[in-house]
Amino acid sequence: MATRAASNLWLIDKAPIDEITRARLPSKEQVLLRYYHHHREMGKTASGSRKAVVEEVLPFWSRAGIPTTTVIHAGTKLSELVKAYNDLKKNKNKDRPKHRMDEEIFKGDLQEIFDLAHSSSLQRADVKDEDKEFLRSQREDRGESSMAGIDLVTAKKVEKQVECGTRLKRLREREDSDIARLTERAEIPSQSSSSSSSPVSMTSSPARGSRSQRKKLK
Repeated sequence: MATRAASNLWLIDKAPIDEITRARLPSKEQVLLRYYHHHREMGKTASGSRKAVVEEVLPFWSRAGIPTTTVIHAGTKLSELVKAYNDLKKNKNKDRPKHRMDEEIFKGDLQEIFDLAHSSSLQRADVKDEDKEFLRSQREDRGESSMAGIDLVTAKKVEKQVECGTRLKRLREREDSDIARLTERAEIPSQSSSSSSSPVSMTSSPARGSRSQRKKLK
């Protein structure tokens, strides 16, 4: 228990994390905890830790279907977050109302998403409406929505498309079957007429033959 408390980050009171989980866009807190896992526990440089975290975070945004800022800008944003945390930490022993207020504001903001959305994401025509709505809801309250919900909506749409496709296929098969039956019925009378004419010719031939034979006998 003492070991865990010793590994906890000041102010956040949580230990660095091994991975970012959950079906939501990563929060500032998750990103900061992940950064210190790479930097403090894995012994990476500050730039190496930033690079590793950015590479882990960007796929979450891709899954949500939201265009992101550049990798360089994402790294700069993480650097600013780490600097803000370290600046507060330097003044942690100063007992002034302003410092305590800054700490509380920073701690509260950690539950917000680490926003890497492109500045035009909500205006772009190639971004789905449900993805835009997901981004808005995540910016307002991360706990109110999740990517699982977005995936469920997509799954229902795909299911509906498959169902419509199946119905259309059955309808076409039924039409083809009806056409085949009508064609078959149309062919039956012609076959009957041709078959009925052939016996007449067969019966008339012997009659003609008998007449010629009579002439010869005369």
